[in-house]
Amino acid sequence: MNKIAAQLRAAKSRPSAGGFSVDAQIAAKRSLMLAIGADISVPSTDPAVNLKTRYVLWLSQSFISRPVAVGVAGFVLAVSGLMTTVNAAQQSLPGDVLYTVKLINERAQLQLASLDRKAVLHTEFAETRLKEVAKLQSDTSGRDTNLVAQTIDAYTQEVASANQNLRELQASGNSTTVATASEVQQNLVALDSTITNSVGPAASSEESAAVTSAQTTTQVAQDDSVTVAVEAHNDENSEQSTRELNDMFLRQFAAIGTRKTFDMHRIAVIRASLEAHTDVLGASGIMTDTDLYRLERSINIAVADVAPAMDTFAMGGYRSAFDTLKHADTVLRGIEATLADAETAITTALMQASMPSSIADPQSAAPAADPLTQ
Repeated sequence: MNKIAAQLRAAKSRPSAGGFSVDAQIAAKRSLMLAIGADISVPSTDPAVNLKTRYVLWLSQSFISRPVAVGVAGFVLAVSGLMTTVNAAQQSLPGDVLYTVKLINERAQLQLASLDRKAVLHTEFAETRLKEVAKLQSDTSGRDTNLVAQTIDAYTQEVASANQNLRELQASGNSTTVATASEVQQNLVALDSTITNSVGPAASSEESAAVTSAQTTTQVAQDDSVTVAVEAHNDENSEQSTRELNDMFLRQFAAIGTRKTFDMHRIAVIRASLEAHTDVLGASGIMTDTDLYRLERSINIAVADVAPAMDTFAMGGYRSAFDTLKHADTVLRGIEATLADAETAITTALMQASMPSSIADPQSAAPAADPLTQ
């Protein structure tokens, strides 16, 4: 077998077998190079010279390609470093070094987003601002009231921007207006609840004013999102817009029912506290059982007025049905504010009653006057 293979290899260069000799191959290559005007200088046959030539060629090519490689590597390192910085900035708070990077990242997202997505993004960034407020307020090392107020103001600006984008979307006649208004309204309801339940008591007049402005802006934006949805549906009147508007109404309808249950529970807790601590709260004048009964009655009336709104909506009276829900919401807000004041007063009175008299009443802890100093 080996002998046959050797004979075949030897035959490949024989002219009689149809092959070409080495000299014939070199001559043919030279003729071709001359025809195309290429350099026909014969390379050295010295292996050492060829090795040196190949090394010089590789070295020169490496110098040419090295700037490109360094540039690509630098770009990769820069991008990876930037991503690490951006990720770290997401946990930063107002006043931190990386907080500016966090805001720049948010603005970049807005620049790349469509108009309908911008409205939703603003509500998401508003939620981020409220989380930052909660963390700033929980800082036991030293609360910066100006920074808290500024962050609440930033929340207010995000909500206002969401409302503005929603109006612009409506003006453009975009078919996603109702769906976007529904999503924005849902986020605003959650934000309104967060302000009420998660933002702590104001520690300064600046904080108090900022919170009041934030609540007002959020409520106005909620009303506007409903108005935009109703008006856009009236213009479009499609099956999709009808479904979106219906979901929006049912969501608000269910929220009012949930709030009724929660507020009734709060009244029950207040009543139980007053009865269990009559020795401390009996003469405080915080709230009587009659006051609690009136609040219960007002809640029941407000929610009862909501039930017919379902029929009004089904008959196409969208604006009227939403107005009924808004009225109930306004009544419940007033009641909930009253309940919050009562809960704060009860908690404060019970805490003071549980303190030693020397702490609760600093005057009683004052040392008696020394007769010798009189």
